[in-house]
Amino acid sequence: MPLPNTHLIHPQFEQHHRPVADRQATATCRVERPAQQAEWDDAAGKNIYPPPQMLYEGPCRYQYLSPAGQPVVADTTTPLADVRVTLPVGEVVYQANDLVTLTATATNPDLVEPPRTLTVVAVSGSSISWQRDLTCQLRQPTTR
Repeated sequence: MPLPNTHLIHPQFEQHHRPVADRQATATCRVERPAQQAEWDDAAGKNIYPPPQMLYEGPCRYQYLSPAGQPVVADTTTPLADVRVTLPVGEVVYQANDLVTLTATATNPDLVEPPRTLTVVAVSGSSISWQRDLTCQLRQPTTR
């Protein structure tokens, strides 16, 4: 039991740990939100989805939580893996179905070539946060 007028966690805990977490970001990535509504294009004669909204581009850290598998889905080999992407804390609110593209890494370039697009499946949060964790899945890209 803490003594009266004392805090179990220092009030500056987050501010102290954020720079440490930020310096661990040795890769770069881009986070985009795909458009949810298509717009009719008379010239093309079909629905066209607007370009995705850019949410973040900059330093990140990522870790493959499960080895990349190659299951067969509808007669097609489909890469699949669970990946945690860690971003600096900011004002952006991320959500499921946002897209993360790993663009560069200094330590393991074969993980970003060819470029990999990850789909956010969960966003971790807590009352104390010094980093933003996105749980993503590597999936075969689809076209609309």
